Amino acid sequence: MELSHENIQNLHREVRTWKTIKEGTTVDADDGMQYEIINSENSVTEAVAVAPIVGGKADYSKTIVLTAGTQNKVNPLKNSFEEIGNTLGSVEGAADAAYVSGLSPQYAKMDEFFAETQKRLEDKGVKGGQIWYSSAHSQAGVPNAKLSVKYRVKEIVNYYDWGAKKAVDSGHFTKSELNYLEKHAIIYSDSGKQITGIDGNGGAIPYGQVRLYEGKSHNIQTPYLKGNNYDFDKYIKKNKFVSGMTEKQVRKIAEYKAKTYKVNVAIANYGLEDGKQNPEYYVSEYLKEYGNFAPEPSKLDLIAINRQHIDELHASLRTSSGDKKISLREELVRTSAQTALLQAEVYEQEVKDKLASAKSKVEAHISELSNVAYTLAHNLSADEVEGLLSELSMSTAWNDGKEATTLASASTYKATMTNIAENLNKAADRIVEIDQQGAQIFEKS
Repeated sequence: MELSHENIQNLHREVRTWKTIKEGTTVDADDGMQYEIINSENSVTEAVAVAPIVGGKADYSKTIVLTAGTQNKVNPLKNSFEEIGNTLGSVEGAADAAYVSGLSPQYAKMDEFFAETQKRLEDKGVKGGQIWYSSAHSQAGVPNAKLSVKYRVKEIVNYYDWGAKKAVDSGHFTKSELNYLEKHAIIYSDSGKQITGIDGNGGAIPYGQVRLYEGKSHNIQTPYLKGNNYDFDKYIKKNKFVSGMTEKQVRKIAEYKAKTYKVNVAIANYGLEDGKQNPEYYVSEYLKEYGNFAPEPSKLDLIAINRQHIDELHASLRTSSGDKKISLREELVRTSAQTALLQAEVYEQEVKDKLASAKSKVEAHISELSNVAYTLAHNLSADEVEGLLSELSMSTAWNDGKEATTLASASTYKATMTNIAENLNKAADRIVEIDQQGAQIFEKS
């Protein structure tokens, strides 16, 4: 079973809970997914390796290794001496990674963890003990990236990698390793660099594909993810930038930012506010900070994305309850509505394109045959040539009435599906309200 970035984000909530659980135990994530523990580590390094369970059976081929970031257990009233000791070791490791060696001392323990996980997977029949996914937070990000290359992990999803530039500048990554990460690693991070901004290099991450979101946070759960990327709709509604937006999306947000910008009179006279009421200022800032515009997805692309997401929603619904289930139902209805409308639009366009193509071919054939008729003119009488040419016309070879009827049918189908989509969206508007009313009735009964 494929794990999405959204699944991986949810899994990070569980690392510090599952780190003491033994191999072979079935555990439940809070998004309704079930996993089998393959390996666990509870020391200065906190890590788990889990395999998703599908139909009651673990899919070891899609095992993921997750490693938590710097620890923060320093309260003697709540935490044991061992926990406090681990935290101090973790903090020292973060400092060493950013300001001294460039690579967290956690690397050695994480290497052992990857090796043991690989061995256990091989024992379970996974060819070569292939670890499919890895994900780490903060100071664990750099060693996770390097080890993921060593163990040829297929998909790497990190968050807020701490000290990444120091590691690269210190020579901890070869050119070959950096090339591998460019193809296999995605790192989510905040544009404001709340914590990584003090790693000595401003939180720069010079490897993999870095995806920024507008804001400041060091919490894995902060970014809104959907499937294997940001939830663009949510960010657009909030008028916030994220990497991977189309030019149209960026310009829409830029217009809002320019329109709502309030000039700071105290510094306006120094020219420091120049341009901030112009959308182009924000478009330029986007390109500098978040990267290039994403290409506009075609309707067929959107349909494919929606179909995959609908499958994911159905799977999540089977194992969800409460508020999560209400939210999933609403999203499923809206996604289905959008998909139905897109399919109708694509169908209408395909009909138009096929008719236009067929008509063009008929016109080309008529033109070709007319030329042939003219070359035979010296062997035929004028009446014979005229009679032959009269048969070679669009009025006789192409039925305009049927063309119009076909186009009208396609247009009617699109209109019908548009109406259905509108009704589905209205139903979605009511889902939360209806479910909440039902919950209230249940509580009272």
